Amino acid sequence: MLFVNISSDYVHLLDDQHEQFLERNGIENTLGMNLLEYTQQHPVEKLLLLNGPGGFTNLRVGTLTINTLNTLLEYDTGTFIPIASITKIDLYAYAHKQWRLPRYGILYIGQKHNVRLCDFQEHTHKQITLEEINYTDDIFLDFVHNQYRETTDAMISFSMDNNTLYLQYKGDSHEIPVRELRIPSTMTVAPEYFIEPTMN
Repeated sequence: MLFVNISSDYVHLLDDQHEQFLERNGIENTLGMNLLEYTQQHPVEKLLLLNGPGGFTNLRVGTLTINTLNTLLEYDTGTFIPIASITKIDLYAYAHKQWRLPRYGILYIGQKHNVRLCDFQEHTHKQITLEEINYTDDIFLDFVHNQYRETTDAMISFSMDNNTLYLQYKGDSHEIPVRELRIPSTMTVAPEYFIEPTMN
């Protein structure tokens, strides 16, 4: 399984032996090349996509690149990589329900300073700024891999071992059983913006 997070400021590619972060600047030139090279060297039985909310460029380029890769694979080989696409809101809600994350989370939605404070018990959210965050033990932070946000132990991250995805929070590692998420597999995906991008 290949885990691809296009919801972060840096696109995160992860499997058992491989981890890479690709900068947003120039992502249209680097992501396709990296994914094509990866699939040529490693058989990929499934791609788990963390798809929004996040930066508009990464979401747009990420989904377009993955869809194009599958189109090319189907044309060349008659097969494609099944994609299981989930938003980080749904993934974090699952993790909260399993008592792995606290009730509140600060989510990156594609803007550096405006974020969403999500209540995963009441399934609500409100817009706040980074400066308004009151850090307490019942708030976790979405890790976006960029220098503008201070790294703390309340930030979550992902790892993979033995084809199993793990969510790390405050020094603990929690298995995310993909089968339990019951995500339907598809050949193509659309970006999950959460808020609509401004088109010029």
